[in-house]
Amino acid sequence: MILNDSLELFVHGLRYKEVLRHFRHSGTLADLGSGDQPRFLHRVRGQVERCWGLDPAAMPSEDGNMTVLRSDITKRLPFDDNALDQMTILAVLEHIDEPWTVLEECRRCLKPGGRLIATTPSRLGILVHELMRRVGLLRDVHEDEHRDFAMSPEVLSAWLSQAGFRVETSYRFELGLNVIAVGVKP
Repeated sequence: MILNDSLELFVHGLRYKEVLRHFRHSGTLADLGSGDQPRFLHRVRGQVERCWGLDPAAMPSEDGNMTVLRSDITKRLPFDDNALDQMTILAVLEHIDEPWTVLEECRRCLKPGGRLIATTPSRLGILVHELMRRVGLLRDVHEDEHRDFAMSPEVLSAWLSQAGFRVETSYRFELGLNVIAVGVKP
């Protein structure tokens, strides 16, 4: 495995470790922006009854309790109202022009008491990622793919609140390079 593949897997692993601190065993889970290889779902599929990964680059597949769908997550999601126990959106919001609309759609899909776990790079994280991309250490995004929303725990919390979530927690992690927030649907 070449260096950038190993580094990308390491960075994903650090993010998942932080997310798992807030993850709950649940009946149903949807991971938005799961990528073409739904790594997070593979990691947690034994802790849920049923899970879905949605991404525009995904190859549709079905494997036991896990379904992967090719889906534009900026449109209406393929779930009924109040259908899911938990959702994750990990390092995805910074790729979307209007991420707050995706958060509103997540709220629609979650059951009352359902949880949304979101991560995104902080402003510093985007700068470091771009530098690493330029020197060839990372290849997981293209130039100018990240939107700079001056992301911070306060910004992500405000988006969740505006989408109708009660914010359970929001903070920086990985030396301040990333932000995580957990929202609960009332």
